[in-house]
Order: sequence, then structure tokens, then C-alpha cells
Amino acid sequence: MSRRHNDWVRSEASVPSWVLRVTLVGVVAVAALLLIPVIGWQLAAVIAVAVGMVVPHTFGPWIAMVCIAVGMLMSEPAVVRAMLAVLVVHICHAASSLLLAIPLRSRVILTALWPTFRRVLLVQLIAQPLTLIATLLTFGVGDAGAATVAVHTAAPVIGFGALATFVVLVLMRLKRADRGS
Repeated sequence: MSRRHNDWVRSEASVPSWVLRVTLVGVVAVAALLLIPVIGWQLAAVIAVAVGMVVPHTFGPWIAMVCIAVGMLMSEPAVVRAMLAVLVVHICHAASSLLLAIPLRSRVILTALWPTFRRVLLVQLIAQPLTLIATLLTFGVGDAGAATVAVHTAAPVIGFGALATFVVLVLMRLKRADRGS
């Protein structure tokens, strides 16, 4: 049997899945160094995510996210640190959820990551301003008593706004689904 000239398959640009896994370990390691003041918790976060990348069903990245949250509680509050923690925890969650479905020895076509990247970007466009507002209202400038009153006054308004936005988005999606069928 002779080989024909079309017996091969060409795909778009891709990377081995281990590149994504090592990148996630690197992101968590840098975040641990920046956000966690205690070396033991830094090591726990990095080891947990590394184990989670080798044995995905151990849920190591989620343990690393807990380590980052606990580390944030051990240090002084700061707006930039809070915003960085929200970004890192969301990236860690999205990437590790995606990596649960990707075999260790496979390749990932980069364009297949685009929907996940868009979702992360969209959520961050909403989460970062909310984190900024919540942090400033909680630990804001000036009198601590005034900041506490501001939080109690603004929390229901922010919660109602978030709920209303969610309801509108769900209704828009349902309307689009009805039109499609």
C-alpha cells in the first residue's frame, strides 16, 4: 500500500500540557511570595499546586488557593494585594478546572484556550472594581467608624446591583436560547 500525499494532519499552534501546568505552578509561586508572609504557608501553597499538577484529582490547586487566602489574613490589608489575590485565585481556579480535563501527555491547541481566557477576562473586569470598592470601603481612608458605616450602607446596594445584573444576564441568555431553538 502506498502513502498518499494527504496522510497527515496539521493543526494550529499548540503546546504540551505540561507547559500550562508549570506555568500555573509559577503563577502560584510568585503569588505566594507576594501575598503570604509566612514561609511555611508559601511552601504549602507551592507544594500543593505542584502535587495537583502531577496528580490532578488531588485538588492541589484548590488547597493552594486556601493557603493564599489564609496568608492574606496574616498580613496587613492592602488594596493592591487584595486585587492581586482575586486575580490569582481566579486564574488558579479556571486553569486547574481546565487542566482536570487535559491528559498529562497531550498537546493543547492555543486557540482552544480562547473561551477560557475570555471568561477570565470578563469576570476580572467585574471583580477587580468590586474588590477595589469593597477594600476601600472596608479599610478606606480616614476615620474607621465612618468606613464601617459606609460598608453597612453600601453593602446592600452593591448586593442588589450584583443580583440585578445576574438576573438580567440570565434573562438575556434565556431569550437568546429561545430564539435559537
